[in-house]
Amino acid sequence: MAFPNNGVVEAPQIVPSAFGLLAVIKPENSADENQWVRGFSQEWETTLYSATNWDDTDSTDGEVVAAGTPTYYTEIKPWFIEAEELRSTLGFLGADRIERLKRQLEGVTQHAMELELWDGAVRKGESHANLALSDAAATILNGGTALSPRRALALLEHSIGLASDGGEQGVIHVTRDVAALLASNSNMLLHEEGKAHLQTFGGTPIIVGSGYSGTGPDGATGATASATNKWIYATGTVRTYVGDVDVVNDNLAQAYDVSGNQNDMRLKAIRPAAVYFDTSIHLAVRVDLTA
Repeated sequence: MAFPNNGVVEAPQIVPSAFGLLAVIKPENSADENQWVRGFSQEWETTLYSATNWDDTDSTDGEVVAAGTPTYYTEIKPWFIEAEELRSTLGFLGADRIERLKRQLEGVTQHAMELELWDGAVRKGESHANLALSDAAATILNGGTALSPRRALALLEHSIGLASDGGEQGVIHVTRDVAALLASNSNMLLHEEGKAHLQTFGGTPIIVGSGYSGTGPDGATGATASATNKWIYATGTVRTYVGDVDVVNDNLAQAYDVSGNQNDMRLKAIRPAAVYFDTSIHLAVRVDLTA
């Protein structure tokens, strides 16, 4: 490749984490984002009213699922990811700034969605029905006492089967440091069929989120994440939606910051997104990274 005439080497694009949210959960987008961007209802059939095993005489039975209150629908509320750039026009290079900002928004999307899925700043602030991983509704395992990463993973894997009425596979969510420790103990495998992702030996997909903070459920003892204290979660099916990238400014002339310094240019790009999970499985376990 020839060295550029202007002496400026083109910037490398943002490369999202290989085993992050969108690497594991492909967006299930409608062709028309207007069908989901203002909110929609997700139907579920993973929680049963009851289920029973019977013998052929109807005299002996074994309970599979106790009579309960199934979740039939969850109201899902998307939000918007916005990327902004404020640059002086002095020394403004002849690059396409709008395309650059669009690439940046594409690159940051997975990270932004992981932050919202785990910490839920928007959904908690607006009291949305679709929960964050760190919502207080999560079932805390082992009484909140921290375990080593491999023991925490084993407990989480076992508890998924107990939590699900149908014995579903579930999805596990971990921070990058926890994933590194699990990998060093050979507790994860690389699944390559169809789409590469990490999984447990039992086949449960693992999302390793760069945007995952490691905080525990709201109100839990030891919920604050630190260098030695993290939480990991298990959920039911995870779904994601990502809309088109739209630039607020039609052209660079519209980007001038007329209310401030006339030499400044402000560009904005925005896209809708949604990420949520089936709460029939919503488990949390605290991890001691030094154990």
